[in-house]
Amino acid sequence: MARHIHPQPFVIRPQIEAGLPDLARLGQQLAGLYADRKRVDENHLQVVGHALWSALGIDADFASARQAAGAAILPVIIESDSAAVQALPWETLHHPELGFIGLDPACTLSRRIGPGRASSPPIVKGPLRVLLFTSLPDDLDPEHSRLDVEEEQAQVQEALATLVADGLVQLEMPDDGRLASLERLLKAFDPQLVFLSGHGRFHQQPHSGEAPYGELIFEGENGESAPVREDVLARAFTGCGAQAVVLSACESGKAASDALNNGLTRALAALGIPHVIGMRESIFDRAGIQFARALCAELGRQERLDYALQAARAAIQKPLAGSARGEVSALAELSLGQWCLPMLLTSDPARPLVDWDFAPQRPDLLQISNTSLDSVSLPARFIGRRAELRDTKNRLLQGELRQLLISGAGGQGKTALAGKLAQDLRGRGWRVFAWSARDNNSWGEFELEIQLALDPASADTYSRLYPQVQADESKRAGVLLRLLAGQFDGKLLLFFDNLESLQDPDSLQIKDPQVAAWIQAALRQPGLGLLATSRWQIPGWPGQELALRHASYSDFLQMAQLQGLPGLLAGRDSLRRVYQVLGGNGRGLDFFSAALRSAAGQLDESALLAKLAATRQDLQVNLALAEIHAHLPADACALLARLPVYPQPVPLEGILKLGQGLQAEAALARLAAVSLLEVHPNPAYDCREYVCTPLAADWLAESGLLDRDPRWPQLAAEYQLYLLEYERATLAQALLAHAALLRAGQQERADRLALERIFGPLTRAGLFATLLNEWAPAICTSEDLQTRADGLNQTGKLLLHIGEYETALASLKQSLQICQQIGDIQGESVTLNNISQIFKAQGNYELALEYSKKDLAICQKIGDKAGEGVTLNNISQIYAAQGDYETALAYLKQSLQIRQQIGDKAGEGTTLNNITQIFKARGDYETAQAYLK
Repeated sequence: MARHIHPQPFVIRPQIEAGLPDLARLGQQLAGLYADRKRVDENHLQVVGHALWSALGIDADFASARQAAGAAILPVIIESDSAAVQALPWETLHHPELGFIGLDPACTLSRRIGPGRASSPPIVKGPLRVLLFTSLPDDLDPEHSRLDVEEEQAQVQEALATLVADGLVQLEMPDDGRLASLERLLKAFDPQLVFLSGHGRFHQQPHSGEAPYGELIFEGENGESAPVREDVLARAFTGCGAQAVVLSACESGKAASDALNNGLTRALAALGIPHVIGMRESIFDRAGIQFARALCAELGRQERLDYALQAARAAIQKPLAGSARGEVSALAELSLGQWCLPMLLTSDPARPLVDWDFAPQRPDLLQISNTSLDSVSLPARFIGRRAELRDTKNRLLQGELRQLLISGAGGQGKTALAGKLAQDLRGRGWRVFAWSARDNNSWGEFELEIQLALDPASADTYSRLYPQVQADESKRAGVLLRLLAGQFDGKLLLFFDNLESLQDPDSLQIKDPQVAAWIQAALRQPGLGLLATSRWQIPGWPGQELALRHASYSDFLQMAQLQGLPGLLAGRDSLRRVYQVLGGNGRGLDFFSAALRSAAGQLDESALLAKLAATRQDLQVNLALAEIHAHLPADACALLARLPVYPQPVPLEGILKLGQGLQAEAALARLAAVSLLEVHPNPAYDCREYVCTPLAADWLAESGLLDRDPRWPQLAAEYQLYLLEYERATLAQALLAHAALLRAGQQERADRLALERIFGPLTRAGLFATLLNEWAPAICTSEDLQTRADGLNQTGKLLLHIGEYETALASLKQSLQICQQIGDIQGESVTLNNISQIFKAQGNYELALEYSKKDLAICQKIGDKAGEGVTLNNISQIYAAQGDYETALAYLKQSLQIRQQIGDKAGEGTTLNNITQIFKARGDYETAQAYLK
């Protein structure tokens, strides 16, 4: 329930005219770091935030307000009608004792422009209607500009799932990013909370003569980028009842410093929308996702928006939280300093989004019935497959695509996707004929329907030609289709569904001569549209093929919501487990939800797991895995039995590593043809990647058909290491290689890899607890003494980071003892240095110097110039901390000389900066300035 928030906010009306130029300069420097995608750390933010606080001169008033608030949370509002003041980064405001106001759990921080705002829409009774609208045009850079809209949708759904099931929230997530679709939904759905997620830009060219403006990138009719200016976006919201808009887009909160009427956030606020959140600068995708989830979670608990924003800012500080090891982004550590980018412009932070005093009604989602397209049964609501839908539909409309075979295992949504394409084309004036190859569907009736669609002239022509083509089914079909194509001006589509029921399990050819003849006739007809679906590929198919992979977790969550599963399962982990066990299969989800609804009473954990396991077995039977496997060639069976050693997709060369003694490429093609493999395009590396489907891998294991020769996991591990070393030197690949080594039973190599390629990036990302709890313990007990010593040393450094000095010291002393025992002089040096840093942090300078000088002696003895330069620099800092600047300076000059000698530019910069600080501390600003330059 809602937190106790003090009814009287503390309003800050900055009077900072004299200091405004200096503050603006600091703000511009900070904005430059974000624009250049450089890391922004706490020190950068503190400098700006402290300057802002000092300029206000409100210490006494703020202390009084805090005292008056008592245990309640104190709302803090920055109010100004000055564009220059509003342009400052107030979200970094830093109190000398409390720290950042925008992160303090005892406060909230928002902005207000001042009186004279437009009237706001009335507050209505719940449920809270939430619109998550995402835009992802096709022409964006796939490597640098591709937003993870699926993950954002999944996080928002997880945050709101139980509330949706309980009737407290209604969630709408269209798979269409066009402005026209937003306008339609704002009227039809009338949401109170709107998320607009996509790419944003703020244009400001002072000498161009054009006024500054913000824009959001929507999708065009054909999937291309369609920039929409702030005034056009504002008009789309005219007349709607939105209480809050969250612009999860770069620079959506940015505005010029000379006017209050520009920028996306200000344009929407000026319209009268009570709450608008925008991002002041460029924000990384992962930070935006964490922000959206945390904000929704708090709003779902009926919290005020300013309180929810405070929690969401804190969530950005942990951009890797909740990520699987293989999903860690190399850019994640850059997100750490982005917590201050979301800004809230609000007329009244206490204003609720909805009146929560209502009687919620649980939605009866299961009463939604299926629809049909001729003899093809379709789901009432099409879910997901955003990219596939848009790409194929656009190419069909533009004439680039005419024949498409959609393949994939049962439950992947082939019929739903093809049916959605057919329905959309029919809505655009196409004539669609659909037929499903099922026992109760007559081919004769389907053909009769086609003949009856002929207009009188075409029917007369067909009658005259019929005697000539009567004996040849393919020619007869060709005549019919040619006449229809002309009659409908080329807008003719045939849709054949469920063709696997007509295919030979050995050759995969279509066995039914009539259907085969019609397909051949359709393929020969220029301009005719042909859609076909099958679990299997069709040999010799001349058109294009689309092999569907399992559904994304976001799509799976939407299916689960439609089945009412969040009300039957508790917690996000349960849904993720269902997704993993069922391999993201929609049909399996149908089976599982039916099994849960048939169960009497609440299921305990063991009963739930039993239902899930039984559902997986039913699904494997439904997918006919045993029958498919029985018809595979010997080489395909052998390769399939080895493939599960790769749980994640790998390039073709990785698969071929397992193909020793086999016709591997032919076997791979056969496995893909019968949907036992998934094919994943990887645009970042311009290749296709392959993986055995999760359900097939489980079935092989349960059937005792896996090839457990230790050669295969060994080869898989070596290939993952090869990718890491020569092609993909990323943290994500290091995590994959680590997991592969563990599967191959190579614990020691996995530990070394973790120390060398994983600890560093995760430490820089601030994931100290993750490293200490999940990674370090096993390494610190390694049978290999070198590995154990390094693990203990890393553990000590992590504990030093979080201030647990005594525990850190104990770990480092163990590491030191092992290094001395095995004669690891280099490790001994490193550990001595780390121990000295602990004593320095504790203020025990005498012991800090003792350990540092031991380290220095070792570096000099073994000729480690780089280590010597580091240690000399560290010794100087111990003397500087004691106020002995002369001795500190002497050590710094020695360090500088060595670092210049060996070409250590980064170390040279650090030492020069420390020399600058010494002269500054002594009051010699001229010399300090010289070294700074």
